[in-house]
This record gives sequence, structure tokens and C-alpha cells, in this order.
Amino acid sequence: MGFDDWLNRAWDEHADDAAGVAARIAGEGLDAAAREPAQLAALARLAHHVFGEHLGRYDEGRALLARLAERGAEPAALRALDASLELSAGTRDPRPALSPSDRVRAAALAAGNLQERDAARAARLLHEAIAEEESAGLADDDPAVRSLAANANNIACTLEEKPARTAAERELMILAARTARECWARAGTWLETERAEYRLAQTWLKAGDLVEARRHAQACLEIVQANGDVPLEAFFGWEALGLVERAAGNATGHREALARATAAFERLDEADRGWCRKSLEGLAALAAPG
Repeated sequence: MGFDDWLNRAWDEHADDAAGVAARIAGEGLDAAAREPAQLAALARLAHHVFGEHLGRYDEGRALLARLAERGAEPAALRALDASLELSAGTRDPRPALSPSDRVRAAALAAGNLQERDAARAARLLHEAIAEEESAGLADDDPAVRSLAANANNIACTLEEKPARTAAERELMILAARTARECWARAGTWLETERAEYRLAQTWLKAGDLVEARRHAQACLEIVQANGDVPLEAFFGWEALGLVERAAGNATGHREALARATAAFERLDEADRGWCRKSLEGLAALAAPG
């Protein structure tokens, strides 16, 4: 099995078997990477995610990154990852020795590691990453801006999927979704910005604020319409609005959104229909609001 196939399989399986994938990273993963810098960097990102976010085994993750450094991984590819694991462990703050860009990345990554273990501390780290980015005046194309956008989006998405959230988790979820929207507007295209609006609609829906949820679902659809009405993006925009209208008890709005989502679904190619069908069925299965 080539490295790319091995890596894809590990990413596919890590959520259900984080401990097993962690063990494989330290064994066959190191062998598969074969001292190629790009492969070692990709393995480092997987190791950070598994040991940091899923397992909370920060010291073991740092030890694995050290082994990757010995194999020839470039220091720049490891610096923020290693610092974020050390920051997550809470034994020492390594950020003073880093560049502003790496300080932002380390804090954002650490917030992701801690999102389900210590939401209040994760929120503080995310606030610190935002403040650091603003004070440093980083350019829109600095990797830290994109990293902050992506990590904030992932935090919001993870917390949305929980069946229930504490007050601290709700606050972190909203902060993360807002941060993702602001940073994607700088670091991404209309597509990332539109999807960040979708994320905000889902976040506010889970947070119980239907006014804000509706506003962001409509903003999502406005961006889609302004950029060619791409079927996949339209489908999820209408899905978001349909969920909001259902939660608000708006029968007419729910039916209209379902009809528009169905029309967008019909414009999808077969591959996209396969994985979008469940979302459409879920929206259709909701009892009509009374």
C-alpha cells in the first residue's frame, strides 16, 4: 500500500478507532512516509489531530512529532503543531518563542484540542488567537488566517453535532462560527464565505436563536444566488433555511424550502445525490409544522 492510500485509510478510520490509528502512525505510518518531507508533514498533521483532539495524549503526540523531526520533517511543518500540544497540556506556554503567525496557529489548534475537554479554556485560547492575529496585522494570505478559519469552523461543527451543550460550549460554538466567517471572508473565496454563513445558521439553530439562524441561512442563499446558483451550495442553503423554518413552526416557509432544496437536489450529479439524499430525506421527514 502506498503512503497516500495508507494516509487516506487512516483518516477514514481515525474517528472510530483513534487509539488504533495512533498506534499505526507510530509504526507502519512512519515506515510508509519513507522520509519524504511532504509525507512526513502530512503524517504530522494526522498525528497532531489524533493524539491532540481525539485522545488528549499530548506528550505522546509531541514524542511522535520528535520522531518525525528525526526522520527529516521540516521544522516549519512541526513548530505550531508541537507548540499547540504543549499548550494543550498546560505545563508551559511555548508561544513567546514563536513568530506571530505560529502563535496564532498554535492557539487555534490548541483550542480545537480542548473544545470537548475544557470549553472555557478553549474559548480563551481562541480569543487569544484572534487578538494575536489582530495585533500582528497579518496579511489576508498569511497561513495563520486560513488556519484560524479552518480550526474555528471545525470547532463549531463538532459542537453543533453534540446532542446537548453546556453554557461554555454554546459560547465557544458561537465564537468559533463567527470567527470562521470573518476569517474565511479574508482567506477564502465566495464559496468558503457562503459555507461559513451556512455554519452560522446551523450554530444559531443549535444555540436556540432562530432570528440569527434565519438571517445567516438567508445570507448563505444570497451569496449562492450572486455566484451562479451552484446546485450543491443551493441545496444546503435551502436545507438550512428549511430547518430554521421548521423549528420556528412556519409551515409555509418549511414547505417552500423543502421544495427549493428538492429542486436543487435534482440538479446534482449522481455522486453528490448519493451523499446528499440523507439530508433531503431528513428535511422531508420532519412533520409539517402546525
